[in-house]
Amino acid sequence: MTFSFLKKTAFFVFIFGSVTGTCKAQFDQNYTPLSSAGTLPPEFLTTARALSEQEIAEMGSVKDKSAKKQFIISNNYFLRDLLLSGDVLVNDPLSKYVNRVADELLKGQPALRQQLHIYVTRSPDVNAYAFDKGFIFVNAGLLAQLENEAQLAYILAHEITHVIRKHSVTQYIENIKLENGTSNYERGTMEERALARYRFSKEQESEADAEGLKLMKQSGYSIKAMNGAFDVLQYSYLPFELLDFKKSFFEDEYLVLPDTLFLKKTSEVKSNDDYDDTKSTHPNIRKRRGAIEPELKVSDEGSRKKYLVSESEFKNVRETARFELCRLYLMERDYMNAIYAAYILSQRYPDNLYLKKVISKAMYNVLVNKPVSNSNVVSSGSISIGSGNSTMSSKQYTVPDYTTIEGASQRVYYMFDGMNSLELNTVALAYTYKAHKQFPADSVLSNLTDSMFSAMVNRNTMFLNDFSKSTKSELKMKDSVPVAESTEAEQEESKYSKIKKQQQKTEIETDENFTKYALVGLLKDEEFVTRFTKMAKGLTQKPLTDEYAKTAKPKKKKKKKNEVPLLGIDKVIFLDPFYMKVKNDHGTLSVKFYDSEEHQQVLAEIQKKCAEKLNLEYVTVTTKSITEGEISKYNDNAVLNDWLGERFSHGDNNLEMVTSSEYIQQLIKSAGTKYIAWSGVYNSKGKASRNTYFFILLDLETGKLVKYETRYARGRDHKDLITSMVYNSLMHVHKKPKNK
Repeated sequence: MTFSFLKKTAFFVFIFGSVTGTCKAQFDQNYTPLSSAGTLPPEFLTTARALSEQEIAEMGSVKDKSAKKQFIISNNYFLRDLLLSGDVLVNDPLSKYVNRVADELLKGQPALRQQLHIYVTRSPDVNAYAFDKGFIFVNAGLLAQLENEAQLAYILAHEITHVIRKHSVTQYIENIKLENGTSNYERGTMEERALARYRFSKEQESEADAEGLKLMKQSGYSIKAMNGAFDVLQYSYLPFELLDFKKSFFEDEYLVLPDTLFLKKTSEVKSNDDYDDTKSTHPNIRKRRGAIEPELKVSDEGSRKKYLVSESEFKNVRETARFELCRLYLMERDYMNAIYAAYILSQRYPDNLYLKKVISKAMYNVLVNKPVSNSNVVSSGSISIGSGNSTMSSKQYTVPDYTTIEGASQRVYYMFDGMNSLELNTVALAYTYKAHKQFPADSVLSNLTDSMFSAMVNRNTMFLNDFSKSTKSELKMKDSVPVAESTEAEQEESKYSKIKKQQQKTEIETDENFTKYALVGLLKDEEFVTRFTKMAKGLTQKPLTDEYAKTAKPKKKKKKKNEVPLLGIDKVIFLDPFYMKVKNDHGTLSVKFYDSEEHQQVLAEIQKKCAEKLNLEYVTVTTKSITEGEISKYNDNAVLNDWLGERFSHGDNNLEMVTSSEYIQQLIKSAGTKYIAWSGVYNSKGKASRNTYFFILLDLETGKLVKYETRYARGRDHKDLITSMVYNSLMHVHKKPKNK
């Protein structure tokens, strides 16, 4: 398996459009995330080293040969890593459609078309990018924002120009010269040399705009529609639609959110197309639009079209990309955008199971990161597992400041930031339970419901009797019923009962404490009451003492200093290990790609031999030797990458759920184990050689970090040193603890 470059880096740095009837029917009930199909293309199967050696041999005697050689090697390894990351889709509906648009665009240039490899990537970023080797990648986030097919054609034309003009290698060589002080800017200040990087990028982008327009004119696509492509780029930071958010989406007859949680006026969209682009790789939108605007007028615009492939297929692809975005936002912990995107789509598909799960998952993860004031709360704390009491930490998720958000989605940020833990717990529980009742066979919604109950009891220490079984109206009626004649003694009220009665009356007449009356309807549901009671361990009301809270807290076992726990695990899944050898030349780091690849293979063999010596069973998930027909292995790799990338972003928060877990159950079943192990070595060689070794063991079902250790050693990364580290890690994984 190849764990994608971007996710490795993250770990180590610790338009409302009409929808056709067919499209609507496709999304009415559910949605299955995109996966690859068919057979893998040849470019996925050739090793980066083989490609690099072939290109270097064919290069001959050229100018800037050393820099070009560096570019070829680094470019091929990055490209190989990206292709095998699982983020690149193969033979899926989106990629097929994008390629058909490219066919139309280059209908008169078959030789050029044959050189291009165009793929859609599972990324929410509104972007497309190109490699000199003819690879063009279009993000799902871009497809979700487009207005028509002609805009897509222009973006492809822009990226094709980057390929034709070999902009990547040109920029790389200029950057090398700037670093070495051999460019035309060698006598400039440090700032002038830094700005030179952006100048060359801007020149390339302007050239891609102009040449892309020429490609468009050679096609039958509308030139006038191109202007909208710049609007897409200018407002790419906004959601794909600006739909008014109504708090009634989460309300029912009994659960009524107070007006204080609803932002009455949202900020206007303030995007400026003439922003300062001094330190940007692209000219600002006004400059880009102005540069080609004189060329947009053509005599045959009337015969040109916004759609040459299919308008209905475009809208279906765009809708699919929008559904895909919901899950991608979840994996990136962008919970507000996930909720808002699912909310928008829910207006068209109110009974869609997938959308309901997206919203429930997002709300749960926001909930477990909400601070609570109750002192009885059980906190996840910091994980200290393995040698050296190492921890995996990350910043706790907080709802972004709503004042930084523009447009209609600002209300979502405002509401979820304004709710305290109990309020959010109540809203999330009500929404998730009602979704579960609509889809009782779905295990994810059922498990999420239990998680909401658990949070209510263990985080917020709320029990059944803390919620009213009567509505405010019913309580008001009770209070207004005439009292029958009674004795003088019975009519006397103490000052304390009067105070409590007045407090209850004030509460009933105001919006305060809305949570107390929010579950009136659900408390009439037998299953709801049973599951709530079960989660409270049979208690129907809050205990009178703090004994319950004490028992809810996990008892910490005393551990000897530097003691490493024995886990007694019989089988694990091995990922391709990570290995990076870096040369540190006076502070300048350069990756030794060939050496890194060779040592990675050695580490993989060491891992297997140590496991066999310990009688630890294992299965290996790898794409190193993948064949064209092993698309299922490629998809397994994609699922694991999704899971790992999301889990690492959570850091030491074991309460936050890995939202992509539901798609990994088949892999657990086929592997025969839920434990996944990943190890690696970072070797830096300068005046001295330093090694950082890590080992991570995770539970794929729960997301729990079972074991995490790092070790440091000076000197060469010789085989015996690495073997001792790996053996020690696997011994503690497999060896059973002594019975006490």
